[in-house]
Amino acid sequence: MTIAEWIEQNVTTDKRALDWYRSPECEPRIVRAYRELLSGYDVDTSKILKTTCTVEGEHTGAVRIRDINYYSICAHHFLPFFGTVDIVYLPGDRILGLGKFPRLVQAFSRRFQIQEHLVKEIATEIVTSGGARAAQATASGRHMCMCSRGPSDQTVITDTSYTAGDARLLQSSEIHALRRL
Repeated sequence: MTIAEWIEQNVTTDKRALDWYRSPECEPRIVRAYRELLSGYDVDTSKILKTTCTVEGEHTGAVRIRDINYYSICAHHFLPFFGTVDIVYLPGDRILGLGKFPRLVQAFSRRFQIQEHLVKEIATEIVTSGGARAAQATASGRHMCMCSRGPSDQTVITDTSYTAGDARLLQSSEIHALRRL
């Protein structure tokens, strides 16, 4: 079934809409776009985080990476959502390369996703393959399923967070001060 046939069968029979999708270059262009948007399935996220240096003794400070942009496709509605991710982590026996965090966010966001799972997967991977003692990922996002349909409210921003590892370690006053920066 072609994209034009699917649209005609499931969305609209209006010729003005269908004419867009009947041209020969249309379907390959859409396929390329969605392959790029969903390219995170081709990434082994456990291999993204690399050691910058090993930690001698215990690293008592936290690392914060913020305003990492993401763009994803809602698994519920097949519509885009986008925003930023902030990460706070407490190194274990190694400090992770900072440039790897945007790659990790991109790998998980370039999959069919919901925001609650996105932050969980990011934080969990930092603890699991990154060896962190604790990690928290927080995301803010705008969802086209809320902006352009349903509530039709373009001003709504959704915030989600997830903590993996020893959550008590992220409760210190030092960590709270870092989050206010």
